Amino acid sequence: MYKTGIFPGKFTPPHRGHLNAIIHAATRCEQLYVVVSDNPALTQKLCSEAHLPMMDMNLRAKWLSQELQGFGHIKVLMLDEEDIPLSPYRWDLWAEKLKMLVPEQFDVIFGGEREYEEHHKIFFDGVAYEVYDHQREKFSVSATKIRHNPLVYWDYVLESSRYFFAKKVLIAGTESCGKTTITKYLAKIFNTSYSEEVGRYYSSKYLGGNEQTFILKDFEMIAYQQYQADMEALQRANKVAFFDSDAVTTQYYAHLYLNQHSDLVEKFIDPSRYDLVLFFAPDVKWVDDGLRWNKDDETRKNLHEKLKQMYIDYGFGNKMIEIKGNYNERLQQSMKAVDNILK
Repeated sequence: MYKTGIFPGKFTPPHRGHLNAIIHAATRCEQLYVVVSDNPALTQKLCSEAHLPMMDMNLRAKWLSQELQGFGHIKVLMLDEEDIPLSPYRWDLWAEKLKMLVPEQFDVIFGGEREYEEHHKIFFDGVAYEVYDHQREKFSVSATKIRHNPLVYWDYVLESSRYFFAKKVLIAGTESCGKTTITKYLAKIFNTSYSEEVGRYYSSKYLGGNEQTFILKDFEMIAYQQYQADMEALQRANKVAFFDSDAVTTQYYAHLYLNQHSDLVEKFIDPSRYDLVLFFAPDVKWVDDGLRWNKDDETRKNLHEKLKQMYIDYGFGNKMIEIKGNYNERLQQSMKAVDNILK
């Protein structure tokens, strides 16, 4: 049994293989420091090559901290490698940074690669170097494989980071176009999570059902609560998550009800959050559920075009597919579009 151990890595991203090795290392010492090291330029390159958003050091450290929370003898630290040249790699500089970062003397470094052992012998005199399962017999996966095919290796993706890799599908449209029903259908079919349209229930919950009392602050509250609902759904996602409405629709209703624009609502508008937008046309029968009032066909068409243009103006156009037809046709079109992004 060692007193203090170090488990360094880039963890781009951390996965079950890492977690397995970390837990085994934790049984070999009284105190274990998991060190997330990062060269931002290299990380950006790796993420760009895999068509992923940036996984910065704080994000990866947060994922590991969430997974290791509750184990008092395991702590997660961050080591910034930005000023360390990549070629040739300066092991001496990295060793100095590590010694300065860790708050106590350590007597073992745990690694996953045997080829690093010689470097550790040179720069960490008297510190043992142990390798566990370097052939990945227990979990045959790597961070590279996950970056390039996260859905294929979904079972190896840590629960804390799954939201980052899950596909995100926004379902949008004007009232009585079937999007709420289809959102629920899709979540059931794909065995995953979804968020409901907050604005649909806001009036009855906060305004006593009297939509004439809407003020701009109400739409700002809807945008905030919708964002929260979306994030909660995303945390439970199984490869894909569905969101019924977003801040563009909230802004649209602020224009419709009050003829006002909210700068705060606009801050919640972000096309980069979604991989696909299913935009539903109002060509199904109008259904009165007590919350709708634009049942005239010509009005429905005009409002549909207005909302569609808003999505285009905000930059959603290249991710948007218009869904038309009866409910079965809408479901089939939606499923096909989702299948395509999951491939």
